[in-house]
Amino acid sequence: MESDDRGKKAEEAVKQALAIMEKEKTIAGSYQNKQHGEIDGLGIDFLVYLKGGLILPIQVKVSFGDNGNRRQKHLKKHPNISFMIFVDLDLLKKHPERELDRIVEGIKGFLKR
Repeated sequence: MESDDRGKKAEEAVKQALAIMEKEKTIAGSYQNKQHGEIDGLGIDFLVYLKGGLILPIQVKVSFGDNGNRRQKHLKKHPNISFMIFVDLDLLKKHPERELDRIVEGIKGFLKR
């Protein structure tokens, strides 16, 4: 599977998780940036609209063993985009509901910061 395909699958999982959160009224809504667009170049895959008018920018990555190193590399390039979600595609394939729950909980963790 090519990198772009893996990235698209990871972003689709986050999109589904955000839809769950919107349905639960945890967030007001979300916007997925266009791949290779201007905002994507800023290290942002999604803008999450929070209650109260705030916006949370999120970067999505496919989970690998070196997530800590990848997080540091991302922060060096995009220091203002610290909210990253790592999606485990193997878990998503085997237990999609479990991975979606993990993604939702990860985003909820961002909201507590």
